[in-house]
Amino acid sequence: MMLRLCVSIAAWFVLLAPQTASAVDDWHLADWSSRAVVEITKPVGGVDTAAVKVLCQGRAKPDGSDFRVLNEAGQAVPFQLTFHNASRYALISFRAENAAAGQGFYVYYGNEGAARAAEQVVGNEKPGSGPPKGSWTPRAGLTFATMQRADAENPETVEELTQLIADSNERYGARYQRRVADGHNPFGPSDYFISVYRGWINIPKAATYKFCTASNEASFSFLDGKELIHWPGRHTSERGLRGEKNAEVELTAGLHYLEYYHEEVMLKQVAFLGWSPPGSPAGHFSAIPESVYTVPHSTSVVHYEGQQSAIAHFEPDILDSIWPQDRHEGQYTRVRFNVDNAKTLPDGTAYRWSFGDGESTTGTACEHIYLTLGRYDVTLTTEGPAGNTSSSWPLEIYELQHVTDDIKQGRPSEYAEIAATYDPAKLDAANLKELAHLFAEGDRPQDALRVGQVFVDRFSSSNPEMLPLVRRQMAMCALETGDGGIDEAIANFQASITAATPAVERIDSLTQLILLLGIERKQPDKTKDLLVQVEETTKNSVADDEVKAAYRRAINAAGDVLLWSGNRTDARGFYKRVEVIRGKFIPQQVRSARVGAYPRAIREYLAVGDYGAALDIVDQWEDQFATEKVKGHTFFWRGTILAERHQYRDAARYLARSIGLATGAGFETESRWRLAESLEKLDKKKEAEAELAKLVATGLNDDFVEAARQKLEALKK
Repeated sequence: MMLRLCVSIAAWFVLLAPQTASAVDDWHLADWSSRAVVEITKPVGGVDTAAVKVLCQGRAKPDGSDFRVLNEAGQAVPFQLTFHNASRYALISFRAENAAAGQGFYVYYGNEGAARAAEQVVGNEKPGSGPPKGSWTPRAGLTFATMQRADAENPETVEELTQLIADSNERYGARYQRRVADGHNPFGPSDYFISVYRGWINIPKAATYKFCTASNEASFSFLDGKELIHWPGRHTSERGLRGEKNAEVELTAGLHYLEYYHEEVMLKQVAFLGWSPPGSPAGHFSAIPESVYTVPHSTSVVHYEGQQSAIAHFEPDILDSIWPQDRHEGQYTRVRFNVDNAKTLPDGTAYRWSFGDGESTTGTACEHIYLTLGRYDVTLTTEGPAGNTSSSWPLEIYELQHVTDDIKQGRPSEYAEIAATYDPAKLDAANLKELAHLFAEGDRPQDALRVGQVFVDRFSSSNPEMLPLVRRQMAMCALETGDGGIDEAIANFQASITAATPAVERIDSLTQLILLLGIERKQPDKTKDLLVQVEETTKNSVADDEVKAAYRRAINAAGDVLLWSGNRTDARGFYKRVEVIRGKFIPQQVRSARVGAYPRAIREYLAVGDYGAALDIVDQWEDQFATEKVKGHTFFWRGTILAERHQYRDAARYLARSIGLATGAGFETESRWRLAESLEKLDKKKEAEAELAKLVATGLNDDFVEAARQKLEALKK
């Protein structure tokens, strides 16, 4: 199963647009094409440094040598690019003495012939180089940046780390923050990346301090250009979680320059720098308080301008993502687009978005569903009284391994509603295939069939490897359309099983036939012949882990057909066979502990909206301990999760089965309540009311029964 962890792309500064302008006043630098008008929003006492995020979006030079920062009087002020990705944005720290709220500055860029300004502070990016040098340097703020990591050995020395950084071919992103403690890459994929922390800390008093590091893979750290703690080579974080990797250093009170570097290959991501300040218990380490990290004056970009008028800018915001329920591959990702400074453009300006996947729309704000991973060149075009302009963004839709507060897990029905506006004729084969799957999971079987047929018509010859998956999806959707779809479903299932169909896909098609014909169409007699085909396919295939897992799913499905038909005894026999096939004996006490832990884990995932991970737990439960299914617990949890994902049809089926299997169980009241809710969402109001009445009739007294009683009383009024 895909490991689902946390990820985010979030703007560090709020972009405001209070002005409207059709002409630009006080353009100070004639040879520059673009500028950002910046305003101090929150001054910090005792600090002479401000920091801003500027969306340059391809208008600045790749090396950043054309940047200039001017004050309100048009005078150049010293500055440093603390991060620069010319196609996206730059982080800039600049001098702002005696700053006051509302004080303005200008950041100019967009001059291919410009040489680097004398007032630009250039830092040495070599690890351990210490703070940047100059007549003035920004001495407030810590930047956290990530970059692509080459597939190379874990660095054992600073020199090898330096080379690894030099070999990076992409800077993902950066932000100012007040910690060295992260568990994922918030700007890109969380495999094969490098984290770089650089900036200032303010030591409260002169004393001896201890610092510790914990990292998964190599980490190196420096203070004032001198080694702090190096933990090189390949390792996991466990041996450093209690402060085992530490160093002691004598420090003066005041500012010190901190550098921390971490490289990650795959799986778990940990980068952490802690400390033990004077007076701490012996051997005790903790996170460094935010107050120790310095902070610059906060700013905002009021608007972006060209020499003649305002220019529209935007930054994509990944909102959430979902992983297909019935497949162990794929990812759908919802991204929000918004014109940051639309109010600064004249009335009558038209906005058009091109999302890079063939689809487009209009307006100042929109949401778009990306159906596959990859890089998409997003373009915003404006047309209006101020002329025509365009801004672009190379958007990377990467594998999201984390569900976090920033990037939640979405719901298929919401995604499918957005995607319903797509033109299938504009999508390539991969995106069209995924669109059909999304409609199926979003309870839109007719749309899935429509898109699937477009795929068959357009790509049967050019992309035959994708055809079995599409055919199988069309078959399942056809069955959902009613009795009239059975023949269509059978035809599509048969079409999905070809000589070139991989064994796992073939078995999964047969498994779906077992479930859909045996349960949905109440034809359990079909199971025997289908199982014969499963056995033949398995016998004639290389018995790797994926084939074995597919075979277990087929046997498990056969048990479900019997269980749905009321034959618990024979169903248990199939479930026992699933456990035997796994071939791993688990002692009863261990079994009981694991089964007891599953509900708690599922509720934890539901609490944070990670429905995919919750379903993974149910899948694991049913695969490892299939005989537990006769107790109804897994059906209850699957129905609960599907209801949370707004997949009410399937939720109602599983919840009803859980009640039938385990009347009187501890989850019965919750299951009946959730069943009534799902039926109501399906506009089956009489059936929902009947379930509420049954819930009240149990005679139990808990929150679900009380809620049912109140709802029934309200319906009578």
